[in-house]
Amino acid sequence: MSNQPNSKNEDDTPKDLDARHPSGEKTFLATWSTTILCLSLFLVPLIVMGSVKSLKVYANDIRQWLPSGFEEAETYDEFQSRFGADEMVVLSWEDCQLGNPQVIDFQRILMEQKLNGELMFAKVISGPDTLAQLSDIGITEARARARLKGLLIGPDDKTTCLLAYPFTKFKNERRVILERIFEIAKTEFDISAEELHTGGPTVDGAAIETESKKSLGTFLWMSVVLVFFLTWFRMRDLPLTLLVILFSGLCASISLTILYWTGGKMNLTMVMLPTLTFILGVSGSVHMVNYYRKASTMGYGLMSADQAIIDGGYPVALSSTTTAIGLASLGASSVLPIRWFGLYSGAGILASIGVLLLIMPATMYLLRGRISKRFSQEGKMKRRERTTGVSRGTSWLLNWVCRYHYAVVLPLMIGMTLLAIGVFRLEASVKIQNRFADKTKILSDYAWLENNLGPLVPMEIELHFNPESDLSLWNKMQMVKSIEHAVKRTTAINATLSVATFEPDVPRPSRRLVDKVQRKAKIDKWTREFGAFEDANLVHLAGDESFFRISVRVAALNDIDYGGFLETVSNNVNQQLRDMGQHGVSATLTGGIPLVYKAQHQILYDLMYSFVTAFVMITLIFMFVLRDIRAGLIAMIPNVFPPLIVFGAMGWLGYSIEIGSVMTASVALGIAVDDTLHFLTWYRRGTTEGLSRFASIRYAFEHCAKAMIDTSLICGLGVLPFLFGVFMPTVKFASLLTIMLLVALLGDLVLLPAILAGPAGMLFRLKKKKKKKESSVIPEPHGIKETSSDPVNVVRRS
Repeated sequence: MSNQPNSKNEDDTPKDLDARHPSGEKTFLATWSTTILCLSLFLVPLIVMGSVKSLKVYANDIRQWLPSGFEEAETYDEFQSRFGADEMVVLSWEDCQLGNPQVIDFQRILMEQKLNGELMFAKVISGPDTLAQLSDIGITEARARARLKGLLIGPDDKTTCLLAYPFTKFKNERRVILERIFEIAKTEFDISAEELHTGGPTVDGAAIETESKKSLGTFLWMSVVLVFFLTWFRMRDLPLTLLVILFSGLCASISLTILYWTGGKMNLTMVMLPTLTFILGVSGSVHMVNYYRKASTMGYGLMSADQAIIDGGYPVALSSTTTAIGLASLGASSVLPIRWFGLYSGAGILASIGVLLLIMPATMYLLRGRISKRFSQEGKMKRRERTTGVSRGTSWLLNWVCRYHYAVVLPLMIGMTLLAIGVFRLEASVKIQNRFADKTKILSDYAWLENNLGPLVPMEIELHFNPESDLSLWNKMQMVKSIEHAVKRTTAINATLSVATFEPDVPRPSRRLVDKVQRKAKIDKWTREFGAFEDANLVHLAGDESFFRISVRVAALNDIDYGGFLETVSNNVNQQLRDMGQHGVSATLTGGIPLVYKAQHQILYDLMYSFVTAFVMITLIFMFVLRDIRAGLIAMIPNVFPPLIVFGAMGWLGYSIEIGSVMTASVALGIAVDDTLHFLTWYRRGTTEGLSRFASIRYAFEHCAKAMIDTSLICGLGVLPFLFGVFMPTVKFASLLTIMLLVALLGDLVLLPAILAGPAGMLFRLKKKKKKKESSVIPEPHGIKETSSDPVNVVRRS
């Protein structure tokens, strides 16, 4: 391909080139563009079907937050194998009181509900029904109410609730289950969805699925529309704007297609996958359009798309690869949702390389110059405007940064270091109040239920009696009762549920014959009916071993330190066991709280580990590409600039990170690397043309600064609609991404040029070409006068 575009003279508009190399051979796109697009159209149905179907399968189990390798997760798995899954719906309303017959009717109707021809609920219990059961075994009403307070009866001694336990096989039908409950409440009892208060693990999963789908269905499209207008505003060209949106959307669809065809499922983290791949697709598309416009302006005509591949292929492919590495580093996470998000998003970014470097240029080529026609008219501009491509304000800033580079680098490096210390002050949280905005129904329901009934977050104490223990079932129950009392006395727990809840009133040990007979009769009756406790999943018998479950509840909407709380409970339980002096008995803590606590620490660890992993891998790539260890390390400074600044500031300000925040560090690193690679590519190309360091910095600005600004503004502002959502992981992801993109722009257009203008810039230079050869790079225009007052305008070294 010829390096110089054909033109009548230096000041006239260049003529469009024929789509042939001067040797007479057809260009790459002239030969393959039709084939590329035909193959792409053939794959479109698979992509559309996969992306649509992927949005229909959700999985939000609490268990997925920890893999099987963790002790807490294995303990929880063993607990579930003995007592069943922790699926549960708590429901109540203003008139849900002990004397209201609607409560029993609601319980009966729920027990009759079927899904796919099978019963929906394994069991449904209520306050009135449980009170009746306790009365049947001889417990006075006052004592029965006291035992159920905080679980099925509220502090006013009147308000009650229903607990519905769905079968485990319906765990992916949480939304359907909740919608059925709301339907029954409205049609049978005239209780609206707003009046019915619900909570529990099943409701949590359904709310996450509902709000995440709303986030995708509403705010993703709003984001696409906003990106469209921002792109048009920056480009002022409708056809190219449409191409950017089209192929960015294709990148997002491909990522969802990969998710579907590989058996992946949407979850709390995966809902951000299409948004991320769309935004990164916009970034790559804008860069390719920038290269296309440059080539068109220089008069390449039909060859503009080929020239865009030549100019942009290397930086776009390399930046996409490093971005994918940054995301794939999350694959090292031990938290499964984060791991799969990193792997699938990395795969989606790699697949987008083909879209950006093949399908998009082929489309532009097959438009037969209709897009490039407008830009070829720009050849009529004045030579100064056409060749520099840098505005007067940008030129002044560039001159100042290059002349006073030490005054730029030192303060920014000191500020980054001081803020980075705040990273070590970060804390993580995966509590429910950090997943939803305050105005959501689920949080208002939790507040109502906890004020009117009791705490809802589950924790389990499992007592294991091994064969060495020769205690009777009754004496084992007495030990369970002692453990309950010990926990209640020394912690904030005031509500528990176990076999001891159903202990009958029996006479105390006495020498009186009547008392002995009554005591033995009641204990024998209780023992004969012990199988009912197994059916209720309160006890599990396995040969000579037995497992007794104590279910406790902790308030969801609080700032309790789960670490200190778990340590206190564990110490109290073990101390009580030691005081009773029984052998062959051990206690284990499991359930939601231990998993949440472990997940919080694991998220923080994964943030650090994945970021360091991505940093090391990308640094090695930079060293290889730049052929210099020192240059590779220095080039990473503007890349770590955004995450260290933002997360460090969060640490100093006391903000906690959660699932939506963790992933932005690797994303920000990838996007910053994207712009850094584009800038360094053109800086090094300038040095190969014999330009000075200052002139090479200007050369890089001319060719990619506008695209870098465009991508940062379009991508950063394009996710703003998500800030109006109520699903906090996407809200925080969008807000942090916007901030980091703007900080990354500061790092790549201010800090990086200042570094290159200093002594370190010598490490990035390439050797000057010995002999002038035809180059596929768009030629550096001549004619800018050299002035001593403007060192950046020194174009050629003498």
